[in-house]
Amino acid sequence: MATADRDFSQGLPPIRTSTTREPASTSPSPSPSPSSSSNSSTLSHQRTSDKADPRLSPSVAAFHELSDKDVIHRIQAPGSVQAVVVDDDVLFAGVQGGNIVAWSLDTYELLATIPAHRESVLALALSDDRSLLFSTGVDSVVNVWSTQTLQRLYSLHSPFEIGDIFSVVHSTKNQTLLWGAQNSSVQWYNISTDSNTVKSPTATFSPGARKHRFFDSLGPGGSVNVISDEDGTASLLLNSHGGRVLTIPNRNYLPYAHKSYVYAMLLIKGLFTHDREEEVLVTGGGDGTIKIWSLDSLASTGPVQMAKFKSPGSSVFSLSYRGSFLYAGLSDGVANVYNLASNQLVQRLQFECGDISQILISTDGILCGTTRGMIKRFNDHFSQTECWKAAEGKVLAMALTTDRQHHLLITGGNDNILSFWDAQGASHTALANPARSNDELVNTLREFVSFRSVAANPGCVRDCHDAVAFLRKQCNAFGATTTLLSPDQGVNPILLAKFPASQPSQSVKSVLFYGHYDVVDAEYDPTSQNPSWTADPFDLQPLNGFLYGRGVTDNKGPILAAVYAVADLIQQRALSCNVTFLIEGDEEAGSRGFRKTVESAHRAIGPVDYILLSNSYWLDDHIPCLTFGMRGVIHASITINSNKPDLHSGMDGKSVQHEPLKDLTLLLANLIGPSGTKVTIPNFYDTVDELSEAEMRAYAAITSSLLPGHPEIRNEKSFALSLMQRWRYPNLTVHRIEVPEAKTAVTISGSATATISIRIVPSQTAEQIASSLKDHLYDQFSRLQSSNTLNVNIRSKADPWLGDVNSDLYTALKSAIIDAWNPNGSAASQRSFPESRSSTSSAGAAPMASSGSMSQQVVSTSNVKSTTQHALPHTDLAGSSTSSSTSTKGTQYDQQQPHRPTQRRASTLESHGNFTMNNLPREPLFIREGGSIPAISFLEHEFDAPAAMFPMGQASDNAHLDNERMRVENLYKGREVLKRVFAVL
Repeated sequence: MATADRDFSQGLPPIRTSTTREPASTSPSPSPSPSSSSNSSTLSHQRTSDKADPRLSPSVAAFHELSDKDVIHRIQAPGSVQAVVVDDDVLFAGVQGGNIVAWSLDTYELLATIPAHRESVLALALSDDRSLLFSTGVDSVVNVWSTQTLQRLYSLHSPFEIGDIFSVVHSTKNQTLLWGAQNSSVQWYNISTDSNTVKSPTATFSPGARKHRFFDSLGPGGSVNVISDEDGTASLLLNSHGGRVLTIPNRNYLPYAHKSYVYAMLLIKGLFTHDREEEVLVTGGGDGTIKIWSLDSLASTGPVQMAKFKSPGSSVFSLSYRGSFLYAGLSDGVANVYNLASNQLVQRLQFECGDISQILISTDGILCGTTRGMIKRFNDHFSQTECWKAAEGKVLAMALTTDRQHHLLITGGNDNILSFWDAQGASHTALANPARSNDELVNTLREFVSFRSVAANPGCVRDCHDAVAFLRKQCNAFGATTTLLSPDQGVNPILLAKFPASQPSQSVKSVLFYGHYDVVDAEYDPTSQNPSWTADPFDLQPLNGFLYGRGVTDNKGPILAAVYAVADLIQQRALSCNVTFLIEGDEEAGSRGFRKTVESAHRAIGPVDYILLSNSYWLDDHIPCLTFGMRGVIHASITINSNKPDLHSGMDGKSVQHEPLKDLTLLLANLIGPSGTKVTIPNFYDTVDELSEAEMRAYAAITSSLLPGHPEIRNEKSFALSLMQRWRYPNLTVHRIEVPEAKTAVTISGSATATISIRIVPSQTAEQIASSLKDHLYDQFSRLQSSNTLNVNIRSKADPWLGDVNSDLYTALKSAIIDAWNPNGSAASQRSFPESRSSTSSAGAAPMASSGSMSQQVVSTSNVKSTTQHALPHTDLAGSSTSSSTSTKGTQYDQQQPHRPTQRRASTLESHGNFTMNNLPREPLFIREGGSIPAISFLEHEFDAPAAMFPMGQASDNAHLDNERMRVENLYKGREVLKRVFAVL
């Protein structure tokens, strides 16, 4: 092995990949004068050429043919992202401000945030066995962390003023850390041996606390500078994170390894021999040189330089390798490729997009990240295959995932954004990979959301038909037999898609999955100072572990999760039941023609053993739920007309005259009683079940389950009563009273109309209550002896629904939820990170704990179809994700029925909840809802089959509201739950 300092630089002409121009002029490399207070968060020490050549267009598109590349996900980081590393399914990022932040690569959920350094974290690295995480920063400190607990094990301090530490690597063979610093030095430390011979530094010796020979020096007539640690921060930092605080031996120091900052560093194994344990160190500096060092005598003499490459006038910012080829990212848009076996510069790429701040080698080429936010991909023949805008600022960090589940390129920069991209390049498609990944599910949802399928908007007819055609195409691709059912004229078609079981037989069960592809309309005005949506509602926005877009949770996301669950089982030949999808396109507009169409297509749809829906939400943001009951609803309008035109109250008004608005006021007052809280319809409450002691205990248990995570519940009895009022008691609401527009304040209107709704409970029937309402109103009106006329119009009605929680379907759902939300296989779930100080409850739900199941209490509730007593599990959360009276989904609206209002409140709880692993229930919470979905009771009666509701979304999903969203984890878990269910029924 050679040990001489050999210079293998060669003047190879550059290959230009865009408009040819002369290389930008470069200033001399910065001197190695150290400054421990410098901030390198945005490559401030690097010489950049961000100013475009005046001969070139300022538009990036003029330099590059940009690829149309969709980001898989984005995360808003708490600062500029300086470094990233990937450990299995966990991403670690070092950010400006000194924090290390961990996210799940499965769900993009924030796992932990820990303060690691003063000011910025500049570099991260992992040990080969992934058990240790190493971090460096502006504070001249190297920290060693456990990747399983994020507890600090060691904090290494240099006896010299080395400034910022830009790079770090770990040698497994030598059990040694090596790092490169701002003062051009390389240092190293063997934790297993050196830690036994060195002493811990004192607080006054730590970086930031010790006196600097320049900044803390005494000038003529000067005084002592006392601001370097006036608040004791250095002393606090030494002891606040645990672990041993150690000083580097003076001998473990190589000054002037370069003539400028040591920006980049990597270890290459087996370069010169077949011994995979043999290692060489490669460093790159601001002086434009790349040096190769032998580590054979590291313990005795330190690194020994073997060779170097020069790039005069440039700085080396990043290094990567594959085989014997070394790839270097330089300033001025230059990327050099060296053959280390022959010590040659074999290729030089140059393009006008800023400095090459990051360079990585993927399975199909070279990835270059630049200080203008661009990513360029080159194949092995050095031809550009992709170019896209990855950041609004500079790309400062990049990483690739390597396991079979994740094929991601991760980028971070000074725009405080972490972005996740498909690492396989434009030449690869989803069809190339037979496994249907969750990323493919999100991409399909992205396209599904892009259709503005608003049934209530005549201008969206084309989008509605395109949406159902798209969904039909997806089902066909997965092996379904599909048909479009046509309801009334001008109503969107209903998709019928049938997936047969993998092993058909007479005993195979059939599941009918109901959903809807139409959505509530939404508008985005980017010119508004306060836009209601933060982005185009029909352009899916993945951010911070959530997917934002209209229909993503109601109901396009759950539909696709179910379709993909079936597709998974078909691919594995494990679909145990027939699954039929019945997806309508008019649900948000009143399900016009749905009942008639289904009745006429009964034989084509059936037979049906179970009915499954996923069109509701959890009670809070933490605990998975199963909905087993909903109230019914009757929508009605009450109109009183006069046989006279509008009159003048001064000229025509008299006390004995019956005015329409007066009569309507009397009727409404009589309808709700003196207190306004009691419905006066005769026999209205006769069939409502009395509250039993068992049911009271169940509601008390429900409240107790909520208390640990919801301190806003201050009175358990009051909260339990509020749940009963929304779940088990009927209610009448007056929504609005309208009169024709009056020209003056003295007009007596010739007509008045009130719009009301009545929520009914399972012991009541919609037909009976609607009939009683009309009889009661006409009777009371006749007693007024009014000269006006009364018209009561029942606009829509739907029966209540109560499911059997002991059915096979609910049993399968409950078991699947427990298994899916209590995973043991993921790397993230096996770690014990400290609780994130910066995380919020809305950022994502905590994983379900492994505590034992809770006992069940029986609540006696009569069903319309039977008088079976249904068990309400002790862990139930009583709540309604559609409890607002405006959440009705009617199926029998006439032409005068207004569109369903666009407000939906998913929970009455004031907070998202803040549970811990110790107090979070392990089992799903069985809940009922105060809202109504008429299709449930209709489908149950039509096919004589029990139904179940499986909520996928969280309470904060904002269905029907601005910035509707769905958490990525909920979408993935929903797919997994349904996959488990369809595999066992």
